[in-house]
Amino acid sequence: MYEKEGKGMGDNSDQNQKKRQNRDFIIPDLRNETDRQYQYSKRPYQREYLSGTEWDREEKDTTRKSGGNTNKKSRQNKVGKKKLNPTHAKAAKRNKNRYKKNNNTKQPTPNSRRNNRKLVGRIIMVVACVCAIILGNIAGRWNTQINQALNQRNTNGVNLQEVTIDEGSLSQDSEIINILLVGADKRESWSEAGRSDCVMIATIDKKHKCLKLTSLMRDMYVEIPNHGKDKFNAAYSYGGISLLYQTIAYNFDLRLDGYVVVDFAAFKEVIRKLGGVKINLTDAEANYLVKAYKKGTEAKVKPGLHKLNARQALAYVRIRQDAAADFGRTQRQRNVMQAILTEAKTKSVSEIMDLTGTLMKYVTTDLDNDTIYSYVKSLVMMGTTELEQKRIPVDNSYSSQRIGTQLVLVTDVDKNKQELQDFLFQYAGKDDTKE
Repeated sequence: MYEKEGKGMGDNSDQNQKKRQNRDFIIPDLRNETDRQYQYSKRPYQREYLSGTEWDREEKDTTRKSGGNTNKKSRQNKVGKKKLNPTHAKAAKRNKNRYKKNNNTKQPTPNSRRNNRKLVGRIIMVVACVCAIILGNIAGRWNTQINQALNQRNTNGVNLQEVTIDEGSLSQDSEIINILLVGADKRESWSEAGRSDCVMIATIDKKHKCLKLTSLMRDMYVEIPNHGKDKFNAAYSYGGISLLYQTIAYNFDLRLDGYVVVDFAAFKEVIRKLGGVKINLTDAEANYLVKAYKKGTEAKVKPGLHKLNARQALAYVRIRQDAAADFGRTQRQRNVMQAILTEAKTKSVSEIMDLTGTLMKYVTTDLDNDTIYSYVKSLVMMGTTELEQKRIPVDNSYSSQRIGTQLVLVTDVDKNKQELQDFLFQYAGKDDTKE
């Protein structure tokens, strides 16, 4: 009895030796399942994370115990055929399930990472190509629509580059663009070019990053080439845009980059498309409109901020019967130009293109499409629609006189020439100009 128990409990018993051998079995190699080398050790109830060095050490120990045979199949022949103790088998299964649960996604190998990068690169290239095609189609469609709108303008007029002038003394700057704007009150019964009711110089100053607008008053008494002295606006009636440009060049030594003539019908159409413009009416301006028009929408105004419709705005810019006379009229013209720019910048691209198409029907210019594109691009790059304003003649440089039957402004041409050139080429956009 004692000997059976001793033999069953002793260290050298066959039963205990079998238990030890079962405990030393080897779990199949799992290194190829993951790049991180999660492994089971030789003890099935204990899972270990082995680094490369630790794994090699474990492998050497296994090789030594297996008689130096490194062949995996040979090791399995020696110990893998033995059945696992049920307790150990359950532990091994539990650990293996835990491993799968904690590692339900395989860790990427170097090759898989490289393939993923290639796939992402291809996807990005495809998306970029699709976007380029879409944007190209949109740009092409817009370009076509803009060209169609611009092509409605009248290009049969004079080209300023072909007008004969004394270019030797004229001022010009490649970074400052000066465009002559003429608001023509032309009527079908007139045989002459029409009357220039409004003459301005619009300036895109890329050097100082600002926009400028200068009014040239119609009643200035100046020299008109080959016609002697007369009112400034008579030049347009005598010889159209060519003579008007020659008059400006002769009196103010200024070279212009182009011109735009707009009929007053366009003025009303543009304001109608914009839905009106916001103007602050003085008491005198509101009272004049009420008394002068009596009926119609022109008379339905009050002092203060108003959104004027097309007819009200046209009546507003033509007021010259107040105390400021023609000086007030030129100021109101500049006020409306500023209001138009301010209102236009709130519109969408499609609305702007529609507006351009409407305007071009009433426009005569020597600017081609490419030149207009470049000017618009320069304007957009500035990021401003605020206008710096000037009036010629400036204060204290003229006197009102009656010559013959005309009331004119006898002007100090030299002083105003200097004032105009300083404003166009030197003025940096600070709010320090006074009329």
